[in-house]
Amino acid sequence: MIGIVLAGGSGTRFWPMSRKLRPKQLVSLWDDKPMIAATIDRLAGVSSRDKTFVVLGEHLVDATRAALPGVEFIVEPCPRNTAPAIGLAAVFAQHRFGDEPIGIFPADHAIGRRGVGGLANFERCLKQAEEQAEAGHLVTLGITPTSPETGYGYIHYTESDAPAHPVREFVEKPSRAVAQQYLESGDYVWNSGIFVFKPSVLLAEMKRQLPEMHEAMMEIAAALGTDEEAATIDRCFSKTRGISIDYGVMENAANVVVIPATFHWSDVGHWDAVDVVSEVDPKGNVVEADALLLDVSDSVIYSQKRDRLIAVCGVDDLVVVDTDDALLIIDRKRAQDVKKLVEALKEAGRDDLL
Repeated sequence: MIGIVLAGGSGTRFWPMSRKLRPKQLVSLWDDKPMIAATIDRLAGVSSRDKTFVVLGEHLVDATRAALPGVEFIVEPCPRNTAPAIGLAAVFAQHRFGDEPIGIFPADHAIGRRGVGGLANFERCLKQAEEQAEAGHLVTLGITPTSPETGYGYIHYTESDAPAHPVREFVEKPSRAVAQQYLESGDYVWNSGIFVFKPSVLLAEMKRQLPEMHEAMMEIAAALGTDEEAATIDRCFSKTRGISIDYGVMENAANVVVIPATFHWSDVGHWDAVDVVSEVDPKGNVVEADALLLDVSDSVIYSQKRDRLIAVCGVDDLVVVDTDDALLIIDRKRAQDVKKLVEALKEAGRDDLL
């Protein structure tokens, strides 16, 4: 399998630790390495390093290269969402290695932590996916829901005896009541954003559903390895429509199957979610700092500066994040509103903090 790691991101959900030039995947939130490095490491069992590519914007190349020495990059000339990014990766992979299946992986997810399933199950699911992709399917990995989560898209499938089940539909983020129904039904899974397919199969669907994008990718494919490669990518990619792979291809594609995952997974979408992947003390606190806590529960305390004590007393459900140039204090239940703070900083002209 050829590993394709998608490493875009705007650096808003984990502000002030993440920034525009240091988005979430380049931050070390729970390990001693950035998330993208952990993502590359976990692919070693299914894709060799010389067959692994990172897709990213030009503005992230230098910082990502520092985190991933020796990994090859596919550079997008401008942001255009995941469908064009994956199309570009598909023609690169096909040019280099033929029609071998490619696996698409977000750069900033946590997989196989806390002893649930582990990497062995991750690799087993991917090998099953590769077999299905070889047979001409577009494959996605789904996560069995553990709660009525409203922040994820869902995949509705038809139960079968095989490891991979036919997909009935992709469903957008539901209300809590609907998510509870999905949880109880047993035939819905969370959309993990992990896909496996042969480049030719993806490009055929792109030709059917996004013909202008397919035409652009074919122009790029014809220029790869020539003196016109860079100019062609810049010209053709820039004129493509910005659309996700889910909307643009997967939702209306033929031969889509889902493999329910048997490994632990989290997209760690905001500060409230870090307890899924980090150690938690007996009072439910996540502490990554030199901190003194008195009568504190269910709180998140992070610091980039381990030479400054953070003392917290008599609070619950709080997020405190201390960096060199900014301090965040927010109600944990409103962790997703960090995006609103970032927007307010933009409006205030505080680009130095973005």
